[in-house]
Amino acid sequence: MQLIPESAPFSSEQRAWLNGFLAGMIGLLDNEQARGGSSVTAAAAASLLTPPSGFGQPNILGSSSDDESFPWHDSSLPIADRMRLADGKPMERRMMAAMAQLNCGTCGYLCKTYAEAITTGSEKNLTLCSPGGTETAKMLRTLFKESQSNGGTSGGAVMQECKPADKPGTRNNPVKARLISSDRLNREGSVKDTRHVAIDLSGTSLKYRVGDALGILPSNCDGLVAKVITAAKIDSNIQVTIEGVTARLGDTLKNCCLKSISSELVERAIETVRNRPKQNGSVAKDTVLLERLQAFLDSDEFDAWDVCEFFEHFEDLRLSAEDVVSTLAAIRPRLYSIASSQSLYENQVHLTVGRVESDIRGRARKGVASTMLADRLNAGEAIRVFIQPSHGFTIPDDPNAPMIMVGPGTGIAPFMAFLQQRLADKAAGKNWLFFGDQRKAFDYLYQDQLEAWQEDGLLSRLDLAFSRDSDAKIYVQNRMKENGAELWSWLEQGGFFFVCGDASRMAVDVDKALHEIIAEHGKKTPQEAKQYVAELTKTKRYVRDVY
Repeated sequence: MQLIPESAPFSSEQRAWLNGFLAGMIGLLDNEQARGGSSVTAAAAASLLTPPSGFGQPNILGSSSDDESFPWHDSSLPIADRMRLADGKPMERRMMAAMAQLNCGTCGYLCKTYAEAITTGSEKNLTLCSPGGTETAKMLRTLFKESQSNGGTSGGAVMQECKPADKPGTRNNPVKARLISSDRLNREGSVKDTRHVAIDLSGTSLKYRVGDALGILPSNCDGLVAKVITAAKIDSNIQVTIEGVTARLGDTLKNCCLKSISSELVERAIETVRNRPKQNGSVAKDTVLLERLQAFLDSDEFDAWDVCEFFEHFEDLRLSAEDVVSTLAAIRPRLYSIASSQSLYENQVHLTVGRVESDIRGRARKGVASTMLADRLNAGEAIRVFIQPSHGFTIPDDPNAPMIMVGPGTGIAPFMAFLQQRLADKAAGKNWLFFGDQRKAFDYLYQDQLEAWQEDGLLSRLDLAFSRDSDAKIYVQNRMKENGAELWSWLEQGGFFFVCGDASRMAVDVDKALHEIIAEHGKKTPQEAKQYVAELTKTKRYVRDVY
């Protein structure tokens, strides 16, 4: 009996099981009715409710199978183009199109599963896509409102698999490690502050592979916490209880996300203003405040401002300490590409971290994790960490396969690990690194190590691009094209092509250069070059770790 149409959004195995399930249920109902009964017994129904091994959960979102190509999930495309490609698709795919990166892991999901979690209501935070920034958060809010107006879920019961407690060293169960050192890699005179961070893993039992990332649970600096408390006009010594833990407000805010504003915070503010006692002259004032708060929810400032700005702008608000902390998300972990091999550093993990500080709307803003590692954490002090496994971004299984690595700036981090692992494995494959930064005299990260590896033969080729050392700015993609014939030769020898770094500019330009090199030196049409790159991607010989 064919009860589930071929067009239904299930795999063939799922469709077959559901057909059998429904047919069995209909049979039981017919038998019960024939006997004058009115219901199927629980035992009889339960006998049909055990799906085949590996069946998993039906695709309740109505999406297509896992082998869908997702053309709208291309980080080289502007968000407007991605949204056009996803137009007419189910809501979870349109949300996926709004996410700018290729499964960077920062949000704790894959882009696909994050979009699905938002759509089903199991994830309410729309700002987890840090690399996507304001434009992604704004688009997700627009799509979420559209979903709600069309009768979408608002976050009711969601079918979830029962899982055992997360093992130590995972995102939901980080472990304590200790800082060994945080040494500046840029020389005096550089406008950058890039750190080589070494962390002691002794006693943690953490294991990682090259290509994995280290998740760090940072804390807000005292200065920012003090600014928020002052702006909100709350006593920092007030005790607050969140999820059963009682602590001073100041200490609690250290572990809250102060970078972005939650809709719950604004909605709580609206509710508070609407319900607070009215005094002479306050009705009109509160009416104006309510209008401003409601307008703020739909404004560009909602996605651009941080919590401190919110309270500074709405200075007439008087929220309780509990109201504030209960509507703020927990601070999110930051992920850093691992720059070491555990084969060489058994009880350590190394990172390459760019210290972030900028002036935004007249106030200094600091990267919460980068400045913690550079400024606030002393050697020997504890830090909460976990391992975020990569999704195929690692060295080839074949030790003889050539590797081409493109990693300007802090994008060099995983390739330091790749080269260390090839050294430890005594791999015979050729290794080619493209590295670039601003100025050679100041920003040649890991210069001594790279040149030693080149001299020893571990690095078969090392091509450098320092954009500020000449009038004509030279980038890694320019060096690629200058050596296009040899790069094409390495690809034809079975070479793997890796890219790590900025997604919005560098990775787009490198991808374009790769297509042009393949077309020119492989004597292919643009369409044939595109197909060649697609095959490299499919066979995991073109892999990117971009953010």
